[in-house]
Amino acid sequence: MPKDEKRILIVDDDGAIRTLLFTILRRRGLLVDTAKHGGEALERLAQCHYALMLLDLMMPVMNGWTVLEQVTAMDPKLRPAVVLLTAGTEPRDFNPDIVAGSVRKPFDVELLYDMVIGCISAVGAKEQLPDCPQAESEEQPHDPKILN
Repeated sequence: MPKDEKRILIVDDDGAIRTLLFTILRRRGLLVDTAKHGGEALERLAQCHYALMLLDLMMPVMNGWTVLEQVTAMDPKLRPAVVLLTAGTEPRDFNPDIVAGSVRKPFDVELLYDMVIGCISAVGAKEQLPDCPQAESEEQPHDPKILN
């Protein structure tokens, strides 16, 4: 039987940022998965339902802009709230139905954590897909695939 949960997806091509965010959120008891680029993010979104996605905009293979387009096309009940992580300075008008906020890199870890908690508190738990694997944060504590 599928379970309801508030899972978070971190999407960033920088292994150090992925590991930092993963470690902080996991240590605070949250369910977390990671992706290295937009292509992996879309694969994860097809496998599992996420309450929140932390999304880097500038990545190789598939950038965050393309991921946002795909998320926009999703059923509103199934798509995650999105917090953008960006080093860019250009102002953008983002759809507030999808983008809950943005954080410029380098970011304050506590401020970002507070934003994550605010977002997942506001978003209802999502019924998980039956074939969704266990969250990475529930696996071995030093899983090397996060850095790679």
